[in-house]
Order: sequence, then structure tokens, then C-alpha cells
Amino acid sequence: MTVWIGSFILKKYSKRFMNRRSTGRERNSLKFLETQPMDRPDLASIAARLRGHTSFLIATHTNPDGDAIGSMLGMMHLLRALGKTNIACINDDPVPRVYAWLPGASEIRPSHVPLAGFTPDAVILVDAGKKDRAGHAAECFPAGVPLYVLDHHLEERPDGDFRCINPSYSATGELICELFQAAGLPVHKPAAECLYTAIATDTGGFRFSNTTPRTHRIAAMLLEAGVDAAVISSRVFDSISKGKIELIRRALDRMQMEADGRIAHTFITARDMDEARAKVEDLDNIINFARNIEGVEVGILFRETAPDTTKVSMRSSDSFNSASFLAPYGGGGHKAAAGGTLKGTLDAIRAEIVNKTIASLGETK
Repeated sequence: MTVWIGSFILKKYSKRFMNRRSTGRERNSLKFLETQPMDRPDLASIAARLRGHTSFLIATHTNPDGDAIGSMLGMMHLLRALGKTNIACINDDPVPRVYAWLPGASEIRPSHVPLAGFTPDAVILVDAGKKDRAGHAAECFPAGVPLYVLDHHLEERPDGDFRCINPSYSATGELICELFQAAGLPVHKPAAECLYTAIATDTGGFRFSNTTPRTHRIAAMLLEAGVDAAVISSRVFDSISKGKIELIRRALDRMQMEADGRIAHTFITARDMDEARAKVEDLDNIINFARNIEGVEVGILFRETAPDTTKVSMRSSDSFNSASFLAPYGGGGHKAAAGGTLKGTLDAIRAEIVNKTIASLGETK
């Protein structure tokens, strides 16, 4: 049985949208929800189903960001608040340094380490709509065990037996906050710190266009739970490693402009990562240096992950849909922020993507 939890949001927010002038992003989110198959339960029914399980495996996407780690840990704290104790969190990649302090982060295990004697009767995938986004961790999902998917990314054919996928949320952390409320549970400080981090990172410190009135209402609730916003912001946004500083220097040195300044792009090679002694987490937000240049509508960061593999990250204004652009390449994300991993050399992928972006922008004039 496949369950979609879109009706909770439609019932709660569609009237509000109709009573004011909604943005294009909000209208598109509602249109997406209205065209998806759903059996119209609410978040409380998901909480009720979770109460019926005894052991849980929680996973998220590879190269986890703040929303991935914060949402995973937020879900773990929610299950514990329900009285569940048999919980395992796994990921292909280590917890990034800037999130290692989050309550419960030390309990996240590498997916390649066997979970001896542990057999979950429910799997929860957060901040990813497809199992393959979890990498090798998906190989730990037992066959025949129900898969719950909680996400805010657009996916054409998402996985999961019970899915709550809603792109109107700024972060999956927002969704899990409402799941706490639907379950009748208070959000205690450890969970609040995880979920605030999830939301703050995916909204760029509440600066990005995905920030909504609901985002601020939920953030206020988390602050009331004891979150120290200044401490979290300092740990997440203000601490920069030496490796990251070197990557930023190289990315800025190589920055190129196209289409009369509407496109800015740069790249990082595998050799750069080695010479800077940088980690993947050090790449976070470097793309924003391209997007934030005055007049730029599309910022692109290319990263060589192997001689024949290139990761592409895009950030864009309302005039360009990054997710739609990268969809044919197997990428995904949001209209203003998307990414994908493409087969091809760094030079070949750069040329192809830049040229097609120029052509696409020409069509939007």
C-alpha cells in the first residue's frame, strides 16, 4: 500500500494560499501535490503506524548535508520519544565535522559495518525520495520490510510503501517537526537542536527563497524548546577549515562568466581536493560565490570525482529551473538548487552543461 501525506498540507494551507496572493513557488508546490496519487490520511496516521513497529533502520542520502543529518537524528529522537529503543542510523559517509556535535551524531554508523543481531521491522529514509540516493546503505534495507520515505525533494517515481513527500517544505526537518506535533509529542532540546540545524542549513540561515512563514513559525517553536540560534549558527556557518579556504581560493581564481554575466561557473578537481587536504563537506556553499555575483542568474560548480565522473551543482534565480534542467541527466533537487552526477570528463561535462545553460537562458528571455 502506498500512502501520500499531501492532504495534511493541502487542508492546512490551501485556504491560506487562496486568501492571499501566493508565490509561483507555492502554486507549483500545490499543483505537484494535487497531481500525485494519495489516499488522504494525515501525519497522525504515519505516527500511528510508527508506534506499531519495534525496531527501526534510519538512512539518508550520501554526502549528507545539515538537513540529512539533522532530520535523521530528529527522527531518531522522535522514535525514542515514542518509547522505541531498538534504532539504528546508517550512512555511507562519515558525519561532516560541522554536524558531529549534534545530539546523537556519534550513534550514526557506517553502512559497511554489519548490524550484528539487528533486524528492523521498519526502514525510514529521510531527505531522499529514492533508495539509490542512499548509496550502499540501501543494501541494508531488508526485503519485505515497509519503507517510509520522508522528503521535500521532487521525484518523478519515488520509492517507499508509505511516503510523505512535499516540496513546499523548506527542509525535511520542517516535516519532522510537524510529525512530532501530529504524534502529540513535545520537541525536547536535543531534537530541537537537530531539527533547527536541518532547517537553518537548507534555508541558508533563513535567507533562501524556500524560506516561508511556516519556516519561521517552526523555527520559533524550536527556539522556545531551548535552541541557541547564535551557537548553532557559529558552529555551522562560521567555522571554516583550512582545506575549505584553499578550495574557495581556487574556485574564485577559476570563476568564469557567460551570457553577458547571467551565468557564473567554476570547478574543483580531484587533485585540488588532495592538495588542499579537503573533505567533501568542505565544498558546502562554495557554489554560492558564483550565484551571489551581481547579475548572475545561474551559478554552477563542477567537481571531478573520478577521471570519467563529474558532479554538477546548480543554484539559480526564479528565471531558471535547476531541477528541471538536470532531470534528464539523472539529477534532482529544487527549482533554485539542484545537483547531479554525470558520466564524462570534467572538461567535457563543463562544456556541455555551460552551453546548454546558455541556450536555456536564451529561451527564458
